[in-house]
Amino acid sequence: MADHELEGLQVLINNAGMPSPNKKAIEITRDEWQCVMDVNLTGTYFMSTCFGRMLINQDRPGSIISLGSSHGTVGFSGASTYGIAKAGIAHMTKMLAIEWAPHQIRVNCVAPGSTMTETRIAGLIDPARSQMMLDRIPLRRFGLPEDVAGAIRYLASPAAAYITGHTLMLDGGLTAY
Repeated sequence: MADHELEGLQVLINNAGMPSPNKKAIEITRDEWQCVMDVNLTGTYFMSTCFGRMLINQDRPGSIISLGSSHGTVGFSGASTYGIAKAGIAHMTKMLAIEWAPHQIRVNCVAPGSTMTETRIAGLIDPARSQMMLDRIPLRRFGLPEDVAGAIRYLASPAAAYITGHTLMLDGGLTAY
């Protein structure tokens, strides 16, 4: 992507993601692993470095916000590749934040827990698994897309000008244990 194609942009939101195959870790194939890593971690890394390079070359401040997940902090059976990729995004956030802070480029991560997405609403996720997840959330509700959007909006705003290298957990208290 050429710098001139992105000229004027100040915020990058990395929101691509795909779940793990619902399998135990020992059942995951190399191709399944690679696909989840490519979409969740590799794509986030290269979009971030492309955007960071452009901002540095143009001597402009900016903000990068990547979507992580509570799965990157709390273990769940059957989601190993996804959790590992999302943990990688959280750590990448810290690494890039330190590296690019001298250029006034802030790098943060928003890590939602279980969120009421179209998939969950449509009942495509196993109801027993959904209830098990809900029982682990202290606020006893799933997040809403508006919760995630509000956190992203905040981190992209001037109100968050002194925040970098942080992962904001949006999980109803799941990771507070």
